[in-house]
Amino acid sequence: MADCTDNIGHFLSRAASLGPQAAATPFQSVNWLAPWLRVLGPSAEAEPLLITVRDSVRGDIAMLLPLVLRRFYGVTLVEFADLSVSDYGFPLLGPAAPSTPAAAAEAFDTALAALPPVDVVRLCNLPGLIDGRVNPLALLANAAHGSVRNVAALPASWDDYLASRPRKFRKALRQHHRAFDAHGGFTVRMITDPAEVLPLLDRLDSLQRERVAGRGKRYVLDRPAYSSFYRAVVDQGAAQGFAMLSVLESAGTVVAIAYSLLHQQSCTTVRLAHLGAEWDRCSPGIVLVSEIIRWLIENGVRRFDLGAGGYDYKKRLGCEAEPLLTLERPMSIKGRMALSAWTTFAGRRALLQSLAARPS
Repeated sequence: MADCTDNIGHFLSRAASLGPQAAATPFQSVNWLAPWLRVLGPSAEAEPLLITVRDSVRGDIAMLLPLVLRRFYGVTLVEFADLSVSDYGFPLLGPAAPSTPAAAAEAFDTALAALPPVDVVRLCNLPGLIDGRVNPLALLANAAHGSVRNVAALPASWDDYLASRPRKFRKALRQHHRAFDAHGGFTVRMITDPAEVLPLLDRLDSLQRERVAGRGKRYVLDRPAYSSFYRAVVDQGAAQGFAMLSVLESAGTVVAIAYSLLHQQSCTTVRLAHLGAEWDRCSPGIVLVSEIIRWLIENGVRRFDLGAGGYDYKKRLGCEAEPLLTLERPMSIKGRMALSAWTTFAGRRALLQSLAARPS
């Protein structure tokens, strides 16, 4: 059995009652979902479809699905709470969570039956397994998403980490440090206090805007809704130190900033930006991420995740690429036609352009 609600407070209370272990990734934690549903989602007119699936015998929660409905050229599309900021799709898992294809199919069909009339259900960026927990939706996925998750298991010491990296990487890292020495060296701070984090988010926005614009791409993360969202995440998770800003400074200049999420003995870096030009020889992004890894190891964090996206630097830092899957289900004739159209190159491009949200 399943129920679907648009009552955000009720759904978040139910999620909190399951405990932090119910969220396999930070993107399903209350610290992320509450700001998303209350700040970012409404800016794109994403209507919440918050589903609870229960075991039909005992009534225990199997999974919670934080879904939203959006309209795309006349098609009603159901997706995860994402809008290009949530890297992974994963239900919150309850005590009756399905772990076999048959049980997952039954739970998902029950969830679909609770939806209002829609055209397409499209759930993207599905990891198969995280920390031993099976993603029920990945068991049903019918397509590769074309992206990957980048995750590294961290060793017990920084020396062990360096020993695990190729000689070429270690040599390059020493060269980057020497390049910084020419500027007087560098310092790195890990900050979770909102009073310190919030003023630096403006700097992160400007750094990312410059880097993205330099590549001729559209930048949206500093738009009011996104900007407010990332600040709300900091405030929401302040008590747990959920959001962390890592800041690399040299010669009195903020050279690089990373925005990371700390959840369940794992750190997921979701934003990273740095200065170019005279700083390129220093490779500030690589240096900052390596210092984040050093700090995580020293503080007992055992997993580091550089988020979705197949970039070579993530592999150099020791991340293993794991495929992300997509579960698509047409719910009407219009939805079947839409999915068929989206399988073409032009259709995929139009879909991705639309789904890269345009909140104000």
